[in-house]
Amino acid sequence: MDSSKSIGVYEAYGLAWRLKWPFLLSNLMFNVMVTAFVAPLMALVVRMAISLSGNPALSDFDIAFFLLSPVGFGAFLLVISLVIALSVMNSAFMMAVALHDRKTGEHRFQEGLLLVLPHLPKIAIFGALLVLRVLVITLPFLIAAALIYKFRLTEFDINYYLSEHPPEFMVSVAVIGAILAVMALILLRRLLGWAVALPMVIFDGVKPRDSFEQSELRMEGNRRLLFVRLIGWAISASIGLAIAFAIVNWMAEWLIGGAAQDLGMLARMLLIFGLVWSALNLLITTIINGALCIMLMDEADWPGKAATPAETPGWVMPALIGAIVITGGVMLGAVMNLNGLKTLQDAEVIAHRGAAGARPENTMASIEKALEDKTDWVEIDVQETADGEVVVIHDSDFMKISGVDLKIWDATMADLEDIDIGSWYGPDYADQRTPTLLEVLETAKGRSKVLIELKYYGHDVMLEQRVSDIVVAAGMADSVKIMSLKYDAVQKMKALRPEWDSGLLASASVGRVWELDTDFLAVNKAMLTPRLAREMKERDKDLYVWTVNDPLSMSHVLSLGATGLITDEPAMARDVIRQRAALSNTERLILTLGSLMGVDMEQKVYRDDSP
Repeated sequence: MDSSKSIGVYEAYGLAWRLKWPFLLSNLMFNVMVTAFVAPLMALVVRMAISLSGNPALSDFDIAFFLLSPVGFGAFLLVISLVIALSVMNSAFMMAVALHDRKTGEHRFQEGLLLVLPHLPKIAIFGALLVLRVLVITLPFLIAAALIYKFRLTEFDINYYLSEHPPEFMVSVAVIGAILAVMALILLRRLLGWAVALPMVIFDGVKPRDSFEQSELRMEGNRRLLFVRLIGWAISASIGLAIAFAIVNWMAEWLIGGAAQDLGMLARMLLIFGLVWSALNLLITTIINGALCIMLMDEADWPGKAATPAETPGWVMPALIGAIVITGGVMLGAVMNLNGLKTLQDAEVIAHRGAAGARPENTMASIEKALEDKTDWVEIDVQETADGEVVVIHDSDFMKISGVDLKIWDATMADLEDIDIGSWYGPDYADQRTPTLLEVLETAKGRSKVLIELKYYGHDVMLEQRVSDIVVAAGMADSVKIMSLKYDAVQKMKALRPEWDSGLLASASVGRVWELDTDFLAVNKAMLTPRLAREMKERDKDLYVWTVNDPLSMSHVLSLGATGLITDEPAMARDVIRQRAALSNTERLILTLGSLMGVDMEQKVYRDDSP
């Protein structure tokens, strides 16, 4: 194969720009196919896998074990294959458009669809084989990195390592980084060898299982040249994206920054911002991806350029029309669903570890501030000490908040009297000490309810029973809820106190989590979906969302159906709920779309985003 290519990086971008309209249309049609066919199929695969696991849903602690099981690994492999198939389909459409332009000089996006659709099964198989090959390369390195983490970075709570960066952390990061760098180099070399496998499958009729070896033969002696060209492509892409982001950031600061506290004005600014960003993002990413596809087709020596176009299969056009109709219905239903969302103006404010945005977390100062801000709930974390007391603290030790190497389960109340847990936030809080559960309950009594998270680090003795006894002794049985990351702990608490509300805390889950035997859910904001909110509402269960600390995120999760905001800023949450009551449905919709676009209005830096 001739190592000199006819199309350089600059020419590839130039051709991509010339083909921008068919490329843009191909991109849009690709999204149509994803929405109409592939996305529902991925959801079906996940649902079937969870069904075979024997549980209605899998939460945080279960997901890792599920993925390591035969059923879980099979589901993971299939879903990842489908995800890769989505990516390669988009590339395939653009490759076909570029090929048709090279053969005929015509700019027709239909050629991309008609050439690629008949090959969808082969593309899916190609994706699965690609995943398997990547796993074979990466798994040994990932296992080695995981073992280093297990034996070097688990002595203290992970939050300590992430914030303080002790020497053992830095050494481990360096070693893990070196391992991953070697993995990346090996993987890069193989991926360069497979660079023309996809064009060969689609346009030369090569079988997916043979495409990798044939691609490596084709690329023999040309990897370095392709790598140099890809570096040029990546630099150009980075410059283009940097310019786009600079424009967007400038617009965000100019249009949105001053409206952060006024939701009505924010909605109007977001509408302008959203239109500009959507158009700019679509154009730039299309040109970048189009240039890459042109370079890969050129590297493959334009396979299929001499072939006579095959007759379009009879099922292609009906399938395309069906996809458009289905997608139109899905999009219309989605818009109607968003417009019909009922905002929960009486949603509850839940102060995360007290008012942790204004005071050191899980201290009496933070609790008192939350009560002053008229929070509905104070959320706290509890663990057991060595002498059987239940205290309020999040981490498994004091390294992060005090620099003291002492595990909670090894500490006594006498030890805690000498540990300052407030100075890390500011010198004004040097007098703060670890509070007991009883102290918090007595302070909140008559002023707020208390949401108690049971923290487990493998050393609990009788945490559920002790919490129950303390709550009853404080006369707060009617003013508490219990939650935990561990589903088994939720079940224990429900058996112990069936009259209390006990819920599952989840940062990630798959499956029908709403069918679990819980009274409520507290989920990461990234996990919240309209369906989850709908299913919880139908079962008359509360749905709390954490941690939301800016007006836009708060408005978004309320629009989706959250019944409670777990936040470090309870005063802000109260104000957002008040403002939303005066907004129109259109304004609320725009705020939701702005949040979905990734507009970030969180101006403070918080200690962490964990529950």
